Amino acid sequence: MEKQFDPKQNRHPSQQSGFDWTPSESPEQRAQRRKERITLVSLISLLLLVLAVLFSLLHSQLAQDLSAAGSPAPTPTLALASANASPENSADEPAAQLPAVNAGLLVTFLDVGQGDSAVLRSPSGKTMLVDGGPRGSFPIIDRYLTSLGVVGLDVVVASHVHADHIGGLISVVDTYPVADFYYPPFDAESETYFELLDALKESQATVHQPYAGVDTLIPWDDQVEVRILAPYDTIYDDFNDTSYIIRVSYQNTAVLFTGDSSELGEKLALKAQPNHYFKADVLKVAHHGSSDATFEKFLDAVSPAIAVISVGRDNDYGHPHQSLLDRLSERGITIYRTDEDGTITLLLDGTRVTVIK
Repeated sequence: MEKQFDPKQNRHPSQQSGFDWTPSESPEQRAQRRKERITLVSLISLLLLVLAVLFSLLHSQLAQDLSAAGSPAPTPTLALASANASPENSADEPAAQLPAVNAGLLVTFLDVGQGDSAVLRSPSGKTMLVDGGPRGSFPIIDRYLTSLGVVGLDVVVASHVHADHIGGLISVVDTYPVADFYYPPFDAESETYFELLDALKESQATVHQPYAGVDTLIPWDDQVEVRILAPYDTIYDDFNDTSYIIRVSYQNTAVLFTGDSSELGEKLALKAQPNHYFKADVLKVAHHGSSDATFEKFLDAVSPAIAVISVGRDNDYGHPHQSLLDRLSERGITIYRTDEDGTITLLLDGTRVTVIK
């Protein structure tokens, strides 16, 4: 089924990590392993390029032969959406069943259980990963990236450094070449976070840790604006409020990512930024649909047509909370949940949002 919608303390001191944790491999071994992966990826990329050239030559020759025989050359066609794809299998879909690269901004919320992970593909084919879910999520992420033909990531964003958002990113950084990695400048005391820092040090990724400010943007694609709306250079009592709130907009359509921000984080962001910066067709609901986030004023500013809740089935936290679901339903917002709908893929073509389901 395809639906269309009209758009209407904490501060990180440095990269040092004074922790008492010993990896199973030495840094030299892991560095060598990563060099081997990068070499393999480079060889695969070269092979794909050669195959693409050969295919182009064969296609041209076939077109000439058909033309000489008096028959029109075949015109390639591509469906804009796989309308009958089941959500449980959407992460395994071949890229050919997904919209063409230039069709718009493709946003896929992966079903990683009780955690967050979303893959974005820009209209020019650039890639972004927002969060990596808990440990054990990498095979899901890897399978979807492979289906898109991704061999490297242009941008990776960790909304904040809680384990259910960065657990899968360790293997992502260890496996895929990453150009730019973003995470908020707030420290955490967890083995998962320390492992991520170690992986980043061994990678070739350029690490960025910006606070939100006036026109704080993440460079990604010339056709797409990625604006950071939170957090700020202050002390937060709730670590969830150190989450990035990020608006990704393409022409007249947009999606808003909120990490695990609470009501306080939402209020601070709304106070610091113009409300129209938050307007979005699609809202990734904060903190897996908890009761302490996504409040009325924030919803009024965002005014989404679609809300996506990334949440684990039968989780121990009672997410999503009924009060949150009521707030969304009262506003006529269509709700999608990874625990019920599986992986959710959306196409923002600049004028409308298409839900591929």
